[in-house]
This record gives sequence, structure tokens and C-alpha cells, in this order.
Amino acid sequence: MHPIEKIRAEHGAPFYIYDGKVISEQASILKNTFPGFGILFSIKANPFMPVLKKMASLGIGADAASAKEVDLAIDAGMKEIYYSCPAPTKEDIDHVLDKCRIIADSFHVLTLLEEAAAARSLTLAVGLRIHPDFTMDGSPQMPSKFGIDESLVWKTDFRKAYPHLTINGLHIHIRSQVLDTEQLGNYYENVLALAIHLQNHLGNKLNYINFGGGVGKVYDAAKQDPLDFKKLQQTISSIKEKYKNELSTKFLLESGRFLACDCGTYVTEIVDIKESHGKKFYIVKNGANGFFKPVLRQMLLPFHPDQIGASYEPFATENDSYEIHVLSDSNETEIVDIAGHLCSGADIMAKDVKVKKGTIGDLVTFNHAGSYAYSLAPLLFASQPMPKEFFIDE
Repeated sequence: MHPIEKIRAEHGAPFYIYDGKVISEQASILKNTFPGFGILFSIKANPFMPVLKKMASLGIGADAASAKEVDLAIDAGMKEIYYSCPAPTKEDIDHVLDKCRIIADSFHVLTLLEEAAAARSLTLAVGLRIHPDFTMDGSPQMPSKFGIDESLVWKTDFRKAYPHLTINGLHIHIRSQVLDTEQLGNYYENVLALAIHLQNHLGNKLNYINFGGGVGKVYDAAKQDPLDFKKLQQTISSIKEKYKNELSTKFLLESGRFLACDCGTYVTEIVDIKESHGKKFYIVKNGANGFFKPVLRQMLLPFHPDQIGASYEPFATENDSYEIHVLSDSNETEIVDIAGHLCSGADIMAKDVKVKKGTIGDLVTFNHAGSYAYSLAPLLFASQPMPKEFFIDE
């Protein structure tokens, strides 16, 4: 019996199923492309503990965006944990202070860290997130809630302003889901040039440079070309060679989507079929309150009919981001809308999609559900049962 059918028979639907073998394959691609880099998994992409333990078994560390995610990473056995949050509280900092490497996102966070270090009579090593002057595609830089503007960094005497802190790490992240090899190469080189400037400004070496995310994956094969990983590897090797005498430091790369997206499938069940003004609807359990991303994409479609903007990541991606299958014995197909059973007209997962002709009780699957899927869904809306999660590793 197929794992999906086995889970349905034992537990019902809806549910998520994650495949550990796919995670291993994706991790191998990153490790081969970025030799010597530390790879960090963005916990927010998928905090399911079996997934995190799989990441840990592969030597992947954690990019934690909350104090709770630091605890999850520790419980999963992750050895390297970097905590980067745009606005941690004093309580957050007290909780994580001795559990991970902390990256400061603002001057206020630096002040909180200085106070915490002074109270403990210690010198605390912290990383600094910078909002750089450069961009991924060469367009003018825009204001951001993330990081400290590069221009303000050069005006700050960090040793004088924060005597109990040592800035020993750099973190930059300006865009996710990049599928342009040349753009990524230029970005990495710009980060390293900034790192050298920062070292000179600080008067001390950096222990690590976190390039953030950016490595994209294909959602729509008809419109998107995958990254040329062989070319990207060559680019990385060339850049590392160029800067090897000026930067003897650890390089880090973050990934949530690339590592986990393809490992997940969302499985739900048709609970009603109806027609309205010539349109056929398959009504399924837990649409928006199970797998929100395709619903949100449909909501944004009138405003962005051709392509979703990068600013919407990770909440929405491309137009045709998911392969949708009705697990039916029928040889016929039909064009339908797939809608969830919430009391909301916006609970539409797909419009005018061609699928096998289904009947009530048939399962419907969505791929690309391993990252930013369960963790983004408004699960409590309408107080309905939540989808379950399952992990296989065969």
C-alpha cells in the first residue's frame, strides 16, 4: 500500500507527509555547490521535529528566528544555532544568551545585548545584520525593517558604544528565491567586499559571514529555469580564492525552501462537489486552514497576474506553483475550482485546474508543501480539526 493510502486508512485526511530522502538529496546539492560552507536550515520553514532531526543528522545547523526556534533546534540535536530576529525582547535575549550565536538586527538590540553582558560581567560576541547599499539585481536599495543601514555602520564606533560586545560576525540577507546564477555570484562577492570593509572598521577579524538565503528552486518548470549549480560552484570557488588572503572565516548559507520544499506533500479529501453558474467546485477539507499558500496566491492574482513580487516571499510564490492530483480511478478529466470548506469566499486553492474526474471521498494532493506550508496556515480559523504531519525516510 502506498504511504499516502496507508496514512489515510489509519488516520484519515487531511495531512502532510514529508520524505527524508528528498531532504538528503537537496542537502547534497547545497554541500557540493558550496564546499566548506556551514548550511543552516530556516526553522520557520518547517518546525516539525522529525524534519529538524533529519536536518541535524545531515550536519545542518539552525537559522532561528525566535527564542522558541532556538529551543526546537537544541531539542533536534542541531550543533550550530544562529539566532536572528528583527526585534527580540529583553526576555528573548535572556532566554537564548548562552544557547546560540546571536545576531543583532538594530542599535536597540545591541543596547539590550550590552546591558545583558554588563549585568553578567562578560564580553559577549555577537553578529551584526547589515542592510547593505547594494541589491541583488542592481536596482536602487529600498528602506527595510531588517538590519542596520550600511551607511550608519561606518558612522558607529562599536567598541566605544558597546564596551561589553565584540562584533565578530556579519549577516546579510536581501532576497529569497533567486534563480539567476550571475546575480547570486555578484551578491556573494559584494558581501565579501563589505565584510573586508567591516573588519577594517571594527579592527578585528570576523569569525563568520552569513550570506543569508537566496538559492531558489523551481516551482513552475514551464516558466522557470533551475540554477546552474555547476556554474555556481565554479563561481563560489573563484570568489573564495580571490578573498582567501583577506578573509579567513567561516562561511554560512541559509536555506529553508530549497532544503525542504520538495520533501512535502499536502493531502486532503473531497467532501462535496457542486456546480454554480457552469463552474464545478471540488470542496475539500482544510483549504486555507490547512495549506494557505495556494489560497493566498489566488487572492493576489488580480493584482499580480503575471508574476508575484519578491516582497511577498515566503507567503506566496509563482502562479503555477503546485502540481495538483486527484487520486481517482477515473480515466476522464475535467476543469474545476478546488475550494476549502471555510465560511469564506476567499478559500480557493486553485481555479480552472485540469484534474482527473473525482468523487466525494477521493484524495487531492499538492506538491511543494515541505516549506512555508503548515507553518503559515491559519490553523485555528473556524475551530476545525488540524491536519496531521507524518515523516518517512526510506
